[in-house]
Amino acid sequence: MGLLNRFFRVITRPVRAKMHGKVGEIKVNMSLARSDNACSINNLTIIDNNMKTHQIDHVSIRENGIFCIETKSLIGFVFGDEKSKYWTQTLYTGERHYIYNPIKQNQSHCYHIKQIIGNNYIVNSIIVMSNNNADNISCSNVINLRNLKSYLSSFDNGVRLTASEINEIYQKLENANAHISKSEHIQNIRQTQIEISYNICPRCGGKLVLRKGKNGNFYGCSNYPKCRFTKNI
Repeated sequence: MGLLNRFFRVITRPVRAKMHGKVGEIKVNMSLARSDNACSINNLTIIDNNMKTHQIDHVSIRENGIFCIETKSLIGFVFGDEKSKYWTQTLYTGERHYIYNPIKQNQSHCYHIKQIIGNNYIVNSIIVMSNNNADNISCSNVINLRNLKSYLSSFDNGVRLTASEINEIYQKLENANAHISKSEHIQNIRQTQIEISYNICPRCGGKLVLRKGKNGNFYGCSNYPKCRFTKNI
């Protein structure tokens, strides 16, 4: 019976993960919908100049800034920080999984948003843990869902957008919102992963070259500082 239960968990894991992800996004949608004086876009898909697609969970445009929000619906305990390539997810059964650091993923999303609205705007990255298990993640912009509304309302980096600026940014993003199928987006992701493995920058198409940093060697885009994409060794 134990072997049968384990087999059932394995074959249903992708379905359960997809369901948890969708529920998490809906929870964030509801929280953003209750925000005052803000415009929000959910499931924004951007096609860049290299015909790559980038699917962004949520963008909130408010008086105090522009926020690119990635939702993670992981269960169990999650451990990680800003610099780690992977985070560790430990389930209540003791089972462990490793996921690509969503902070790095969302940095790319912020970059592509700025290509549409203009580099003079600051785009703030937020990772929202929809199951409120962000306590073991050492990064100030990784927050629990229950804290999202207060985080957004209290955020202050000196930016103040006018009503006309909020509307203009919203319209630019809505006009750029592409409608493609899930399968097309997945195929695009696979192609991007292949290019990264061959040291091609997924943001601008430049070459990823070996560089030395204070925390060790890494690959950085040859078009730096215009493009700041990096890949860990």
